[in-house]
Amino acid sequence: MNRLLLVVLLLHLPVHAVEQRIECPARYPAYDILLRENGQWETGLVPANIPLIGGGMYVGPLSRRGELRGSERRVKGGFVTRFGFDQDQHPSSKWFVCYYGHVQLARRVTDSTTACELTHEEKKFPKEPNVRLSCR
Repeated sequence: MNRLLLVVLLLHLPVHAVEQRIECPARYPAYDILLRENGQWETGLVPANIPLIGGGMYVGPLSRRGELRGSERRVKGGFVTRFGFDQDQHPSSKWFVCYYGHVQLARRVTDSTTACELTHEEKKFPKEPNVRLSCR
C-alpha cells in the first residue's frame, strides 16, 4: 500500500524540463581543417586558428541551412536572441551553430526543446565574442 501511494505521488509531481547549455569555442583549431590537393596545388594550409564571429539556430537537416530568426534585443555588451519552437511547425532536429567565417561548428539541440536563448557578448579584448545557448 505504501509503495502504491509513493508511486502515485511521484507520478503527480511536476516535471521540470532539463536545461541544455552549449557554448561556442572562442577559436576553431586550424589543425582540424584538412585541405586536399585539387590537381593544380599539392596542398593547402590554414596558418592560424579561426576566431569566432557569432552563432545561430538551424532547424531541419544542416544541408538545407534552415536558419531561424528569433526575437532579438540589445543588452549591455551585446544582444540576446530568443527562439520558440512549435512541435507542429518546426522539424525535430534543431541545431546550435557557431560561425567562424566560412567554417561552422554545429551541435544538435535536444528534440523536445521548446525554447532557446542565444546570448552574444561582445568583448574588446580579445575580440572573439562569448556566444552561448541555453534551451529548455
